[in-house]
Amino acid sequence: MTMRHAFILLLTCTGLIACATRSDRGTLAELEQVEADTEEIYLGDSLQRAAQSYRSYLEETPESARTPEAMRRLADLQIEQEYGVLGGGQLVEMPTPDAAASPAPHDMAEAATQGSVAPAETEEEFEQRASQRQALLSGPTQFDIQVPGAESDATPSGPREAIETYRKILETYPNYERNDQVLYQMSRAYDEIGQTDEAMEVMDRLVAEHSYSKYVDEVQFRRGEYFFVRKKYREAETAYGAIIDTGASSSYYELALYKFGWALYKQEFYDDSLHNFIAMLDHRLSIGYDFDQAYDEDDEHRVADTFRVISLSF
Repeated sequence: MTMRHAFILLLTCTGLIACATRSDRGTLAELEQVEADTEEIYLGDSLQRAAQSYRSYLEETPESARTPEAMRRLADLQIEQEYGVLGGGQLVEMPTPDAAASPAPHDMAEAATQGSVAPAETEEEFEQRASQRQALLSGPTQFDIQVPGAESDATPSGPREAIETYRKILETYPNYERNDQVLYQMSRAYDEIGQTDEAMEVMDRLVAEHSYSKYVDEVQFRRGEYFFVRKKYREAETAYGAIIDTGASSSYYELALYKFGWALYKQEFYDDSLHNFIAMLDHRLSIGYDFDQAYDEDDEHRVADTFRVISLSF
């Protein structure tokens, strides 16, 4: 057998072996027919491990431009471990503290949803219920809230440590490019542990120092709610008005029009309040809202309440 024939025979055998191997293991094309494994795998300690990684980095690595970023992420993880991700961007209807203390009967809310008025609901009760429907981005706290500003063992250590970390970032790295996010998370952490006044101070600083932050609209609305609940309607006007000035591109635009109208109504500026309530309805029309169609409960509540407060203004 010549060398050439031997070489051809070797190639042929190799090809056969390869074909046999591919037949046993399947081809790449057959992978398209294999169903994906979608079973969820629970990593119970993933947040703790991530937090420990950032701690190790901060302890073992010399200070650099990445240090404040690692500190911020560590603090965020400490908050997330306790409450989940803050500031998810979804509006959640919740009562203000005053409304929570004296909730309206269920039949009142049901009547407002249908656009009618329950006979038992007086004008004063309507004002309290309708004006205290606020939008927040976080759910209720997961522990017993103590007196604002007071130290309490009920407050988890993680959020307290996170707040201290945020404060250290602001003091040590005043030019850190994400200090608006640091202030935002810090204010939410204060809210979660029931220290509302401290949260307000942080929000005031965010608005003053980072007026173009993506968090400003939400923060201004939270500031407006803070003032509104405390009957400081002029201050509430300023906060809501700052959102309205940004225009309809803000996701808080409609809510700001609604609550600005209520702030004016509470001061008996009925003509001015009418402009805001009607502007809210006009905005609804401009985005395709059909008043004859059924929408979710929050939409129905706000529209029905707006029509009623307009009639009361007249």
